[in-house]
Amino acid sequence: MDAQQIKEAPFYNDPQCVIKLCTRPHKMFIGGRGVGKTTIIADQVIDCLKTMPRGKISLNGLTYFHIRTKSLPPIIDHWERRGLYRGMHYFVGHKAPKSFNWQEPFQPPLDYSNCIHFFNGFVVEFNSFDRPEMARSGSYDYMVFDESTKLKKSAIDSDVLPANRGNNDRFGHVRFHHGTLFLGSQPLTPAGDWVFDYETMMDEFPDEFLFLEASARENEFILGPRYFRDLKRVLPQMVFDIEVDNIRRKRNINGFYPSLNAAEHCYYDSYDYSFYDKIIHNPGEQGPLDSRGDTDCLADEYLYGSFDFGSTQNCMVVSQWHKSVNEFPIIKNFYVENETLKVLVGNFIDYYAHHRNKHINIYGGSDGTRRNDASSRQSYFDDVMDQLSKAGWSVTLCAELHEISHMDKFIFWHKFLSNDNPNIPLFKINMNNAMETFVSMDAAPVLPTEFKKDKSSERKTDQPRWKATDLSDAVDNLYYWMFFQSIGNSEPAHDMTFLGRQ
Repeated sequence: MDAQQIKEAPFYNDPQCVIKLCTRPHKMFIGGRGVGKTTIIADQVIDCLKTMPRGKISLNGLTYFHIRTKSLPPIIDHWERRGLYRGMHYFVGHKAPKSFNWQEPFQPPLDYSNCIHFFNGFVVEFNSFDRPEMARSGSYDYMVFDESTKLKKSAIDSDVLPANRGNNDRFGHVRFHHGTLFLGSQPLTPAGDWVFDYETMMDEFPDEFLFLEASARENEFILGPRYFRDLKRVLPQMVFDIEVDNIRRKRNINGFYPSLNAAEHCYYDSYDYSFYDKIIHNPGEQGPLDSRGDTDCLADEYLYGSFDFGSTQNCMVVSQWHKSVNEFPIIKNFYVENETLKVLVGNFIDYYAHHRNKHINIYGGSDGTRRNDASSRQSYFDDVMDQLSKAGWSVTLCAELHEISHMDKFIFWHKFLSNDNPNIPLFKINMNNAMETFVSMDAAPVLPTEFKKDKSSERKTDQPRWKATDLSDAVDNLYYWMFFQSIGNSEPAHDMTFLGRQ
């Protein structure tokens, strides 16, 4: 087959046309769910195939599993519409049979298990962002990034983009040689806000960069109006606005934790891949199994757990003091909605079943002293301690019954999050295992009429409960009582009752 014989696409919506006709080598497209981002990828691969025979490009995604099962099926569908058929014009996961006598790229991969081999020697190689360092040894003529707002910017810059090199003598005449195509949905956390830098770069370098945003409604001709009616009915309004209508997440400029910063307080590299490789498990796609696969969980050190209790939800954050590096990170969170407290504690016990030092210091608010339910004589704290003790854990209850004023907490966090006080460890959040805690803190507002944390999100029924302020309250109950004296806060005016029992 001659590359020039590839059929034209039957339809492009407006954003797809803009990207296809744009000659700028670097493109960033943020679009709603269903707008046709994978069609754009499929089309760009064809353009590279036509203009760079025996070239090699990278398709970067969250994991190999995600690329194969989520990204590829609609891409393959688009290729079929344009006359390219699997097993005839390209092969996925292995190179073409020898009888086909196809050429390979100028720099062929030694292993084709994560590659697509085309009839003219062109190859697409997958790169997984749960192991971004694997791209370091590669050399590519173009790069595509799917789900860009969920990819780690530092890994893109340090591990992947430097491999966009070589073959200038062969493809230097191609306008988009060594170009990039980033696609994604609106970022849900500040960690993905780096994509908006491309808007500024387009203003500064209009011949090199394109930044484009579009709602999924741009693809209504293909999706049909029922698609939007159904999603409107089943999705929370906030999720629909962001993921379908592509409305940017509102920045919480009046937040209760205004100094919280994803770049400074969050980390992602917490999986022990040597452990997961042994058991053939992909934590980036399938989730972590237990604490043995967490590099930030020190098995011989005890844990700290802090709870927020309720009739319809219960949640818990788990922290550990890493004294050798002067850090006190939240390494895991647990939450249940419309489930019993017993289920929540059971999830903790299962996850840390292999933890060698089975001691935990328990924190929480005064709500922990209430009876768990109408038929129980025991408090929430009592039930937690009983369940942990029966599972082989020793427990010290460190909860303070005095309720902290909102102003005291606000001042504490302003100082604590500065991470510049030598008397206290650095605050960090594991975004693999405790992303929900970051969202809960980042989204927590201040009431407009008085200086208090606005907890109205806990009464909303149109969003998952983990996005409410419950987890942030659990964080308050641990970190404030452990460190408020070290950063110079005055003693609270009321007497404090330290439960301190085992």
